[in-house]
Amino acid sequence: MKKMLLSLAITAALAGCGGGETLEDVKNDTPPVIPSATVKFDPANGVISVPNDLLMSGTKDGTLNIPKELDDNGVSITRAEYANPSFALGALDGWSSQVPYKVDISFPANVSLDESSAGAPGSVRIFEVIMGASLTDADCAAVPAGAGCKLLGELTFGVDFITKANGNAVAIIPLKPFKAGSSYINVLTTELKDSLGRSIEPSSTYGLVSEETPLITESQLALQGVVNSYENVVTSGGTISKDDIIFSGAMTIQSVGPVLGTIKKLLAASLQNPALPTPMVQIPEQPLLTVEQVFASQGVTGLSPAFAGVQYQKGSVTLPMYLSQPEGKEISNLADTYWQGMCSSPVAVLNQQAADQALREAGKEDEIDPTMFDVGPYEPLCQGLSERRLHDYPKIDITRHLTKYNPIPKVQSQQEVPVQITKPILPVINFIRTQSLGMSALEMPAGGWPVVIMQHGITSKKEDMLALTASLAIQGFATVAIDHPVHGERGIDVDDDGIDDFNASTGSVLAYMNLQSLLVARDNLRQSAADLLGLRLGLNLTNDTSLNTQDVSFIGHSLGAVVAPAFIAQANTPLDEQVDGLFKVNTVALASGGGGIASFLLESASFGPFVQGSVLLAAGTAESAEFATYLQTDAVSNCGVFAENQQAYVSCAYPEYITSLTVAGETAKTAKIQGVMTQFAFAAQTVLDSGDPTNYATSLNALGTPVYMNVVVGDGAGNLPDQVIPPTTVNNPIAGSLTLARLMGLSTVATTQGPNAEPSSYLVKFTDGGHSSVLSPQASAAVTTEMQLQIATYLVTRGRALSIQNTEIVTD
Repeated sequence: MKKMLLSLAITAALAGCGGGETLEDVKNDTPPVIPSATVKFDPANGVISVPNDLLMSGTKDGTLNIPKELDDNGVSITRAEYANPSFALGALDGWSSQVPYKVDISFPANVSLDESSAGAPGSVRIFEVIMGASLTDADCAAVPAGAGCKLLGELTFGVDFITKANGNAVAIIPLKPFKAGSSYINVLTTELKDSLGRSIEPSSTYGLVSEETPLITESQLALQGVVNSYENVVTSGGTISKDDIIFSGAMTIQSVGPVLGTIKKLLAASLQNPALPTPMVQIPEQPLLTVEQVFASQGVTGLSPAFAGVQYQKGSVTLPMYLSQPEGKEISNLADTYWQGMCSSPVAVLNQQAADQALREAGKEDEIDPTMFDVGPYEPLCQGLSERRLHDYPKIDITRHLTKYNPIPKVQSQQEVPVQITKPILPVINFIRTQSLGMSALEMPAGGWPVVIMQHGITSKKEDMLALTASLAIQGFATVAIDHPVHGERGIDVDDDGIDDFNASTGSVLAYMNLQSLLVARDNLRQSAADLLGLRLGLNLTNDTSLNTQDVSFIGHSLGAVVAPAFIAQANTPLDEQVDGLFKVNTVALASGGGGIASFLLESASFGPFVQGSVLLAAGTAESAEFATYLQTDAVSNCGVFAENQQAYVSCAYPEYITSLTVAGETAKTAKIQGVMTQFAFAAQTVLDSGDPTNYATSLNALGTPVYMNVVVGDGAGNLPDQVIPPTTVNNPIAGSLTLARLMGLSTVATTQGPNAEPSSYLVKFTDGGHSSVLSPQASAAVTTEMQLQIATYLVTRGRALSIQNTEIVTD
């Protein structure tokens, strides 16, 4: 953005007044003038509160323009440099749907924000609008990009959002996610007061450009046009006047579905297009092996005899990998492995065409590079997969960020992924059903066993989900499972020495939830969802006729429950009646999931200290250096026992460091550290949004897919709530497990439901147990038994009934 030069001449004159008063008399009798508090807004000098679409101005590729993202020649930083959390925002086509944000205010000495006005309705108003250059509204398509065009409605204070004072700022806290891809205008009004009871004033810059005063430079005129368009749109509804407005700023929420939606289309197209490999689940002939024997080989004994009635098999499926391989063994080597577009952004192409045309009009044809529009190897695919809208021009759009304009990801490799399969062994299962459970005997249905796809949690592996297979086999289900990327058998061995260099199951959680490169963390989440789409399609092409691949359900635990809404929403969204059944998932069970990933990670009792400690170490502040020294010195005495495990060591040391600052009265330092965490939460959640379940929950609800979810909420006494993914978070009311359940439309129940004529969706809150109780009886055997019973009965009735037997450990 060009520097905008503004000057404001202020003149004052004092005239003699009647009564013989002198100038000195006037000075003595006039009370001192206290300057007004003003909203901070001076884009020319980098003073702007985010989110704000002014950072989309002059975009090269349809993404946000982050300061210093481009050099003086307009060349972008390297892909690896987008690991910086601030720069990572420059890879996005908009802002977060859910993270709290603030508008900063400048106050004179001894004046502050009136907290009651900051938290009152009317001080901040949010309007949903359509912006110029719309892809969906014909009336606004011809309006310049970045300008407000059409008013759609106003959000409701206390229902959609709340506000409160936050130091020298007013914080805006969403209570519901903003709509992905939609635009909003935030308006601060004269109802916002300072501690003297005066209305906050616009900044001099905003005051100038919001008027019709003739301005001089192109940048001044452009800003004036944008601000006036905002005010014209919001006042068009007649509920607010321009005199009420002290600030307005637009924000466009990033797209979250186009890329995964494109992957589903590519998978579907692979059924007919030989250029696109089709996933196929292959299960070779193998000796009979039971899950009981698998557990015994791992030293696990004393299990239910039902595990002897579950057959265990290994197969494989070849899936497209959109993550590239690292070239080194350090976490930093993962920085540029995030997803990349196959094609050039059409925004970048238009910009290049406009630049070339400008040179022609200026008579500088000799400065035009004729090779800019030379096509690359992906040109046929880009053209064929986009109805000829996209191109592969290798010299245009080198970064290839994926956006709503450019949604086709580049396949980096095809990976053969191990698949775990289980099936009921009828003689054993029927003995248990008839002799122990009083149930009738099973027969394999004519179409084969219905299938449950299972997905494990972070730092876990697919084999851990075998704990569910006995209860599912008793109900007549087969199961299939794969590892998440960079987990279990899918670790990354950089130098092919047989030892994984990156594996979240056996090494650092950062291999998957990468805090050093948030774009990698986001795309690990998206890869998990994409893999499940590929697995679901591949089941239809299996060589095993004992599986009914038209009757598929899903169970996700922890991370498996986190990625589930993205997977299920895409799988069940209609595409074409000829392929919809090949992706359909009929019933879903989720255990210990949650949304608002950045917020719940920071507040997680288990992961929070490690996450916060890692963020502080990377922040580059004086406190960062002090904490690094603390790790080498003071922390050793109490945390040295964890010295061989970085995650455990930092998790131990960080709370001790914060406690030492608190005891020493170092309030300034703790405030700075909290500021680092707030900034990280904003950047991290914004980057992770397109992989966050919160943004898919309402779509899943609208599709009508029946969903069961359990959450450990504790009893308020000795039994704690989930210590990994908290049910609720302090700093973000949208984050946590319970809000995700609400957004998915689940009804909280504590007694048996049904059988009903139609499927229903339920949330069950457990007062006992822990994060992994659905798999392990360690925290409470009663909870494990009850959770598994609930899941099995819900899935076997396809969501029409839910059995709750132990009502003493659940609550409404």
